[in-house]
Amino acid sequence: MILAIDVASGEKPLEELVSGAISALPENDKINLILVGNEKSISQALSKKKYDHNRVDIRHSDEIISMDESPANAIKHKKNASVLLAARLVKDKEVDGFFSPGNTGATLAAALTEIGRLKGVMRPPLISTLPKLGGEFCMLDMGANVDCTPDYMAQFAVMGRVFAKRYLKIENPRVGLLNIGEEDSKGNANTKKVFERLQKMKKINFIGNVEPNDMLKSDAADVVVADGFDGNIVLKTIEGTASLVVNMLKTEVKKNPVSVMGGLMMKPVFNSLKSQLSSDSYGSAILLGLNGGAFVGHGKTSGVGVKNAVLNMYKFLENKVNEKIAKELFDSGAKRRIF
Repeated sequence: MILAIDVASGEKPLEELVSGAISALPENDKINLILVGNEKSISQALSKKKYDHNRVDIRHSDEIISMDESPANAIKHKKNASVLLAARLVKDKEVDGFFSPGNTGATLAAALTEIGRLKGVMRPPLISTLPKLGGEFCMLDMGANVDCTPDYMAQFAVMGRVFAKRYLKIENPRVGLLNIGEEDSKGNANTKKVFERLQKMKKINFIGNVEPNDMLKSDAADVVVADGFDGNIVLKTIEGTASLVVNMLKTEVKKNPVSVMGGLMMKPVFNSLKSQLSSDSYGSAILLGLNGGAFVGHGKTSGVGVKNAVLNMYKFLENKVNEKIAKELFDSGAKRRIF
């Protein structure tokens, strides 16, 4: 399997992203990489590393879409931007999927314009796995579509269920709807319409509304459906809370010698907790419902995050999640209604 990695975008140095990408190779001998960015800079970064030269190629790009650029304008005027070139490699069947930790809007636009949607998919959602007590669950949409109709979200439920079955290996995933309460009558007008729609879809194992706190602290659901606006807010709140808790623990530990000693003994536990709650632990969110793999990283994705993204990309593509989605959409009654 060949994967394209945009190492020119994002907030971390190119050398760190290159190092992270190639560090995944010893853990999976079925992965080959094409690193996209400035050829000279990538070659210099690689010259400092030991790796299998037969498994890494470089594709030169002399343009970058920065984090503060308008995605629409950048996609139109920067035809050789690294993220566009990486997506184009998927379109041309040179690679199976691409990853970029850069401008999220530009990554989404590149995926849609270059790769395109599967037949029957109205709007591709971003999905990611998140930790919960005793395991993990998946949530979508995480920010690709801020305004969602009930039809879109009905498709999200089906796509999320396919993902949970094939990627998380859950035999009969439970699908919940993100809401402000568990009662059937809770929510705004659109959420109530979505609830009614999902309730009629007998094949998705819909369990009803799920509150944000329950999806983390209990085993409430395996798939949580939300519009991209609410989903993105929840994701960033989780990331911010995790960072706050870790920093508060560090501050409290330093207050007296006894707690410092206890903190040193608990350091492995704290590091493990920080790792599990970090966005680097999953590496990327996945854009479902495309004719190829598209993986969206956080702007602050580190080398560790890129490594995990590469390994998770392989897992997603190997389990042929997208290939199964079109059939499931038709069978569930959530087939395409509009372009």
